[in-house]
Amino acid sequence: MRKCLRKMVYGLLVLLLAWTIAVQFGCFAMRTSDADWIKKLQKKGQPLSPHFLDVKTENGRNIHVVTINAADSLPLVVMSHGSPGASDAFIDYLADTILTRKARLVTYDRPGFGYTTGFGKPEPSLEAQAASVHAIAKQLAPGQKIILVGHSLGGPVIVRFAMDYPAQTAGLVIVAGSVDPRQEEHPWWQTVIDVPPVKWIIPKALWTSNAEIIPLEKELEKMLPLWPKITCPVTIIHAIDDQLVPVGNADFAQKMLINCPNLKLDILRDGDHFILWSRKEIVIRNLVQMLESE
Repeated sequence: MRKCLRKMVYGLLVLLLAWTIAVQFGCFAMRTSDADWIKKLQKKGQPLSPHFLDVKTENGRNIHVVTINAADSLPLVVMSHGSPGASDAFIDYLADTILTRKARLVTYDRPGFGYTTGFGKPEPSLEAQAASVHAIAKQLAPGQKIILVGHSLGGPVIVRFAMDYPAQTAGLVIVAGSVDPRQEEHPWWQTVIDVPPVKWIIPKALWTSNAEIIPLEKELEKMLPLWPKITCPVTIIHAIDDQLVPVGNADFAQKMLINCPNLKLDILRDGDHFILWSRKEIVIRNLVQMLESE
């Protein structure tokens, strides 16, 4: 009996060790390689080939960027994913031929995620996150205004961009964005998985997500006096039944956008937090409308 129990314990320890090694070496990374990007876009019927580049930020990170449609005459649209996530959150958008006829589409791995340098090293500062987007814009569309799309935590990233770089912002499409500090909850498990040894057995993408969500409330509070700086058109898309980011975030943004010249709210009766994928036709329609109004 003792021998059998000892074998079980050893077996569990070996499994735990194997899991920890897999996690620490980037398995369960929730990201798509450049080669897979090409294959997936071809499968989805996109005749255009994606381009890949690394954009260096002021703090030394190389932001991994995926672009499609290199026509400089078209407006630039930069898409910022949620948490956890990676650039491939927008793969269906880059595959959409209606969009690629109207814009240069860019998606990127936010700091801490995907193939941006420092995978598993979170960037809690929304100001620094917005600066990463600015570095992309400076390289791909110097001197031009850009449209930004942000889902979930990507929402406050693009909002912060519009606050810090209003002269470079043509418009925002906020999809289920976490923008209201009062709506941020702090469940007990956030602290538990943030420290060793638990963090060692949590996939890096999930731990990174937790590590940037914990300080999000304070980051959003820093933005409170900056909302009047947003002077571009804004479209907010949110589902009433969003259980992760309450629809009250949309109401909050509406109250704060006092200098927005063209504010549109698209509140969905059907859907949840994942409308970026489940209701992508609505997101695409709103983005096309913003592009056509330029």
